[in-house]
Amino acid sequence: MSIADSAAPFGSGFSVFAAGCVVVCVLSVLVLAVCLRGAGWVLWAACLVPLFLLGRTYATVGVAPFYALDVLAAFALLATLHTWGPRAFTERRLRRFRAAAVGLAAMTCQAVYRGMGAGYPDALKGLILGLYPVFGWCAATWFLTRRGGEAGRWQWVLYVPTAGVVLTWALGDPLPAAATGLYLAVAGAFGAQLKLRGSSRLLVWTLAGAALMTALASKRGPLLAVLAAVAAATLAGRCSSRGPVRLPVLTWGVATAVVVGVLGVGLTGRDVGGLPVVGGLAARVSASEDASTEAGANVDLRLGMWREAFREVREEPLLGVGAGHPIEVIGHGEQLNAPRAGPHNSFVGYVYYLGWPAGIAFLLLVAGTLGRTWRARRHPAAAAWFGATVGVAVTASTNVAFETTYIGLPSWLVLACAFALVGVPPRDGEAADARTSDARAVPGAPVAPAFPGARARPGGEGPRSAPPLGTAVPAGPHVSPATARLAPSRS
Repeated sequence: MSIADSAAPFGSGFSVFAAGCVVVCVLSVLVLAVCLRGAGWVLWAACLVPLFLLGRTYATVGVAPFYALDVLAAFALLATLHTWGPRAFTERRLRRFRAAAVGLAAMTCQAVYRGMGAGYPDALKGLILGLYPVFGWCAATWFLTRRGGEAGRWQWVLYVPTAGVVLTWALGDPLPAAATGLYLAVAGAFGAQLKLRGSSRLLVWTLAGAALMTALASKRGPLLAVLAAVAAATLAGRCSSRGPVRLPVLTWGVATAVVVGVLGVGLTGRDVGGLPVVGGLAARVSASEDASTEAGANVDLRLGMWREAFREVREEPLLGVGAGHPIEVIGHGEQLNAPRAGPHNSFVGYVYYLGWPAGIAFLLLVAGTLGRTWRARRHPAAAAWFGATVGVAVTASTNVAFETTYIGLPSWLVLACAFALVGVPPRDGEAADARTSDARAVPGAPVAPAFPGARARPGGEGPRSAPPLGTAVPAGPHVSPATARLAPSRS
C-alpha cells in the first residue's frame, strides 16, 4: 500500500507528514552511506533486506510508480557512480547484456508513451520493464569492481528470506508466495554450493523456510522454483568435478527415491489434505485436473491469458500492445480475471507489452545467462548463479516476475550478476570455452584448476583438492561479488 492509501483515514496533513518522514529517512541513509567506506553495500542492504523481510508491504511504500525500494536502488548506484561509471560501457563481460538492456529500455519508453496516451491503468508502472534491466547492468558493473573480502561480510543477507517467512507467520499476515519463493530460490542456490563446500547451514535454513512457506501458502510455483534452483546448483556443482560420484551421494539418492516411492504407493487413493506441511499443496496438485476447483480453474485461466495475449499482440507484433494494457479473459459470459491482471508469465509479458523483438531479446538473454553460467560451472560462484537463474526462470514462467517491483528488481539483479559471472575470475569465466576445447583437443593435457590455489591433475581429472569454503579471495578487479565467499583463497 502507498503512503497516500495508508494515510487516507487521517487526512492530507498526515499524508504530507508521512511523505516527509520517508524523505528524511532516505536522505539520512544516503548521507550515512556516503560517509562510510562501504557506501554501496550499505545502500543495497537497506534496499534488499527490508524487501526480503516484508515483501510487498515494503515494496509498495511510496507514491506510485516511484517507491522507496526504487529510490534506494537509484541512490546505491549514484553513490558508487565514480566506481562503476567509467567501466559501464567498456566492461567486456556485460557487452551483450548492455545491448539488451538499452534495447529493452528504448522499447519500454514507446510502450509507456502509448499506454498513457490510451489511458491504460498503471501504464507508468510499465517503466520497470526497461528501468530494471538498466539497474541490473549498472549494479553488475559495480559488483565486478569489488574486492572479494568485502562481499563475505554481507553473506548474512542470504539468511534474511527465511527470516521474512517466519516474521510473516508470526504476524499472521498473508504471504506473497511468488516473491518469497524467488528470494528463497536464490538463497537456496548459494546454499547448495556452500553445502558442496562443507557448510550446510544456509541450505538447511532455506529449506526450512521453503517448508514453512509451503505450509502457509499452498502454491506450486514458488516451491518448484526453490527446488529447481537447489537441484540446478547441485547438478552444476557435481558436474564440475570429473571424478567418480562418491558412495554417500549414491546412498542419499537411493534413500530419497525409496522414501518417495513408499509415500507414492502408500498414499494412493487416500486423502492427502491432512498431511503436515505439504497437505494443502498435495491437495491442490491432485485437484489441478478438475476445472471446477480453484486449482484447476487457475491453470485454465493462465493458459487462457497466454492465448489471449498472443492473439492481441498480432495487431502490433513489433511494438506490442503498450504498457498497462489489460488482458480480458471471458468465460461463460463473464470476465474471469482481474481487470489489471497481466499474463502471469514474464516471457509472454515482454512479447505482449513490448512486442516480439523485445520478447525474443529477453528470452535469448535468459538462455544466454544459463549457457554462460553452465560453461563456467567449475567455479562455485558460477554454479550458484546457474541455480539462481534457473529459479528466476521458473518464477518468470508462472508469474509476473519481471513486471512487478518487489519481484522484478531482485530478478534483474540476479540475471545481470549471473550474466557477468560476478565472483568468477576471468580465467574461469571468459576463457572457460577455450580451456575446455583445448583440453579435449589434446589428450592428457592438464585442465586448469577450478579454484584459485587448487592443483590440476593430468588427464583432465579436475582439481585434486580445494581449500575450505569461506576464505577471502585475492584482491583483483574482477573478483568481488555478493558471492565471493564461495571462492577459496590461494594456497
